[in-house]
Amino acid sequence: MEFKDRLKMLRKERRLTQVKLGEMLNYGYTAIANYESGRNQPSIPDLKKIASIFNVSMDYLLGVNDIRHPYVIDDETAEFNEFRRYYALLNEESKEELMGYMRYLVYKESTVPVKKDISYGEQELKPITLKVAQNPEGYK
Repeated sequence: MEFKDRLKMLRKERRLTQVKLGEMLNYGYTAIANYESGRNQPSIPDLKKIASIFNVSMDYLLGVNDIRHPYVIDDETAEFNEFRRYYALLNEESKEELMGYMRYLVYKESTVPVKKDISYGEQELKPITLKVAQNPEGYK
């Protein structure tokens, strides 16, 4: 996929118009239209801004590869380790309920439409009721 196609796809995923993206980059929508048609190419500083806006790597944006986020996020934080400990204590039904709630939170906070994840089937993203134990250990 070429830059022009990637840019258009990312812009549509974020539900941005050419005008809005142009405003975010401090230039007119015609620049975006020219990028998406392949008539012009952005400068390197503008490519960096575009990659930042869409939270993707420059390689992904330029069509070098299909890896949106090539950098590993440090998942050894105390918060993540605490999450991992609690997750390990859950039964399978509770784990699935937690996964559903996390998908809902991502859906609720995202401006990007969340596509159905094959590994989780056709589950509709909607609010769920959480079952919270009375006064769970560690919470007051």
